[in-house]
Amino acid sequence: MNNHGTQFIVMYDITDGRTLQKVAKEMERHGFERINYSVWLGLTNPAKDPGLKTRICELLKKPEAKNSKVYFFPIAHSSLAKMRTIDGKKPEDLDYWLMQRKTMFF
Repeated sequence: MNNHGTQFIVMYDITDGRTLQKVAKEMERHGFERINYSVWLGLTNPAKDPGLKTRICELLKKPEAKNSKVYFFPIAHSSLAKMRTIDGKKPEDLDYWLMQRKTMFF
């Protein structure tokens, strides 16, 4: 974990549906929030979380996952707060992602 000053965006292009589902479950298990189909947001650096890193690397080594890719990058809380949709609107869930709202309504 960190002091909430930095979050981590994880994005992937996984070529095998079954592998994709397993990676998504790992992301959820490690506290990441899905913000798009293949984009996740979390407080933990995935490269420094041995369980997450090991499991994803194992999954991507399987032949059926050939050419799959997983990327991550840190993003400052202040930069994330500036996120907007292509038409300039604030994303509906942004306050939740910024931990400024405790609950999410569906």
